[in-house]
Amino acid sequence: MIRHLSKVFLLSLLLVPAIALADIAVLIHGFHGSSNSWRKTGIVQVLASNGWKDAGLYVPVYGNIAFAGQQLSASSKKQLVTAELPSDAPIEIQADWLNQYLMDIHKRFPDQMIHLVAHSAGGLVARLVLVRNPDLPVVQLITIATPHLGSSIAEFARYAKDTPVGILAPIAGIDELDASRKLFKQLSRERKNYFLFWLNRQPHPDIAYTSIIRADGSLLNGDIFVPSYSQNMAFVPAIGNRSKMILTPGDHYLKLPDGYLLLNLLP
Repeated sequence: MIRHLSKVFLLSLLLVPAIALADIAVLIHGFHGSSNSWRKTGIVQVLASNGWKDAGLYVPVYGNIAFAGQQLSASSKKQLVTAELPSDAPIEIQADWLNQYLMDIHKRFPDQMIHLVAHSAGGLVARLVLVRNPDLPVVQLITIATPHLGSSIAEFARYAKDTPVGILAPIAGIDELDASRKLFKQLSRERKNYFLFWLNRQPHPDIAYTSIIRADGSLLNGDIFVPSYSQNMAFVPAIGNRSKMILTPGDHYLKLPDGYLLLNLLP
């Protein structure tokens, strides 16, 4: 009799529906961008109209993190937030802020899965966080037009301060040539003893990687800032064939069709 009841109990457990895990997508902007970049292009609106609740945004305030918006909820199965970062600061500083945001999410919602979606330099910020903190419950990284192998334009910007362009920059209001000089070096094409050479050879967690590449249908072309091959995480030694690749037309900037691409890539 006891054996029969045990079988019935085990069978009842198998028939109970599995608990659905909730997902939180964190959208990370690039250089010269902001958390609003995802909204003004309509990407957030596309996601929100297809099941992803727009919960708001994380922002740094006087050395601490703050949250603005409707707030994340444990009852929502799919929700997104945008992350405000000091985009002209070195990647390590931006990664410190992003890590705090993700740690806050993990602390408040330990059972929810985190998906990172990053544009341009934001993809490198996200990767540094993953390398530094591989135990975060991040299950996916999607990068859009990210210079994983660097950009020659960044090298020009780095040295422009020592040219007539740099001398005139403060007059023209282009102060980032000075403020972002370290960041431009980090975004330069990878070579030994450079930041990207180091990052591209650090162990990366075993998660889903997808590279959205601006290529106008060909790997021979890229956008004006980042060549196509550099946008491809498959060429990163530490990631390799773990990264899927999607070629998309257009320039370097975020645009509405990216929202529809993300609908097919996010759960």
